[in-house]
Amino acid sequence: MKVAIITLNFNGKKDTLEFLESLKKLTTGPRRGGGQLTIIVVDNASSDSSVSEIKKQFPDVDILQTGQNLGFSGGINMGIEYGQIWGADYFLIVNNDCLVKDYNFLEELVKTAKSDQSIGLVSPKIYFAKGFEFHKNRYETEDLGKVIWYAGGRFDWDNIGSVHRGLDEVDAGQYNKEEESEIFSGACVLIKKEVFEKVGLFDTQYFLYFEDSEFAKRVKDSNYKIYYNGKSSIYHKVSQSTGVGSELTDYYHTRNRLIFGMKYAESRTKFALLREALKLLILGRPIQKEGVWDFLFGKKRQLKNPTNIEYPIKLSIGIVNYNTADLTKKLLNSIFKKDSGYDPNKMEVIVLDNGNIDLCKKAIKEFLPQVKYLKNEENEGFSKGYNKTIKYSQGEYYLMFNSDIEVLDGGIKELLKWADYYKGEAVLGGKLVFPDESSQDSVFHLPTLTGAYQEYFEAKKGSYFMFEPNGEEPTKVEGMVMACLLIPRKILNKIGLLDERTFIFFEDIEYARRLKQNNIPLYFIPSAKFIHHHGASTKRIGIDKAYELLTQGSKHYHGKFYYFLLSLVLKVGQKLGRVKTPVSRWTKES
Repeated sequence: MKVAIITLNFNGKKDTLEFLESLKKLTTGPRRGGGQLTIIVVDNASSDSSVSEIKKQFPDVDILQTGQNLGFSGGINMGIEYGQIWGADYFLIVNNDCLVKDYNFLEELVKTAKSDQSIGLVSPKIYFAKGFEFHKNRYETEDLGKVIWYAGGRFDWDNIGSVHRGLDEVDAGQYNKEEESEIFSGACVLIKKEVFEKVGLFDTQYFLYFEDSEFAKRVKDSNYKIYYNGKSSIYHKVSQSTGVGSELTDYYHTRNRLIFGMKYAESRTKFALLREALKLLILGRPIQKEGVWDFLFGKKRQLKNPTNIEYPIKLSIGIVNYNTADLTKKLLNSIFKKDSGYDPNKMEVIVLDNGNIDLCKKAIKEFLPQVKYLKNEENEGFSKGYNKTIKYSQGEYYLMFNSDIEVLDGGIKELLKWADYYKGEAVLGGKLVFPDESSQDSVFHLPTLTGAYQEYFEAKKGSYFMFEPNGEEPTKVEGMVMACLLIPRKILNKIGLLDERTFIFFEDIEYARRLKQNNIPLYFIPSAKFIHHHGASTKRIGIDKAYELLTQGSKHYHGKFYYFLLSLVLKVGQKLGRVKTPVSRWTKES
């Protein structure tokens, strides 16, 4: 059994450190009986030195830097995906302003979840942390720490809001049962992996507030039960992240209540919500008016660009192996050699076995656990495989290597030097060479009819087929093969991951097109050199199968009509043009 504990941090260094310290109380639970536990902190672009301090005090915690404020839903989703790739069976999502109270807290939640297959989510009893009660003068000193914030509850569909049972009551054992609940608390909930597999992750349009209500609605519609366990408890410093009555709370509660209610409520309630929205537009606070307007026009609040973002490590290297265990081992040897530029204190390597053929785990065992090893049961294709390593990475920069690459002296160091020079605003590719270190074409223009004509009929090299730029300085290009490509995290955040709609081929061209559309430069770095055993993985697929997949990729990228026209130009060009025997990634190799 594997449990991933996920918490979100946004400029909450003190609370997060206290929460992580409190987790040390968990002496039982998943660790018993061979179980595993991982702790994931997702940092939402903090500027208070949270990341460095967490890393210093809790080096075994996995820290994910979003690079931008993704809100609760977006940040937690990032942690969930990381936990899914790790192989978690259960996900404990808990606010960073919570404190673990009991040593068997997690064990009790897991026990409840295991008791019935139909139970998908379990929340514990949640107390106000001492000094954080809403009505501090109401209680005796000995009652502090026993005041309930959540003990199960229901959803008020007439007024669109969650109602916590036991709120502000002193605990006297009145809610100590395990029982079904209509709602769960987003402050602390244990979720089975099967729930995410069936209903998906949290809806990112909510950003903050009502994402738990919306998720609960989908969970119940999928016939999973939500449970409350009164035998397990935790403390909560209520609303430390957003602040009670803050503008942030005001805005998102107003906007998201309308989004949720207009999607799921009955017609009578929808009418009442619209009437209330009209009233807020006239009489509401300015921030409430903004929330209503943004709901009406489908907008979301524009946040300031974060500054001084910290990453737990500098570089993540992703490698996907398919039937090339021998080459993967060579690549790792070249990464870890002294002069490659690899720094184990600032970098990580992730290796994914993409299917069960020729697994590399045994071949690379000398590098484990220094290398983070992942495994797919089936070959999911190029883009899905590399996207999985991206999601499982923690670096400011992500460097993808084909398994048939070898790093030459200073290769990694040179790429990082130029990545810093361009301040993470550019994608970089190294110079690829054959095993005898002769040059290998790896740069291309985006494929067009005009380019194909110029290459075949006018013999203008590089118009359609791959080429190598001249000179020893970085050269801005349109596209590069993805055998060796460095992508800054901020660019991944801006244009997304690789296109997973094709199994293999054209993912580099599609990505290059997106870079161009977003005015993001791509540079060929000739001083960063890498051996490339060209086509090692695809040759092991087989030439006929590879060509079939290449055709599928081309049709997806170009569209059927443009693909037909381009194929026609290529066929005519091969017969009548000045270039007779082309070798291209976009035509069958001859």
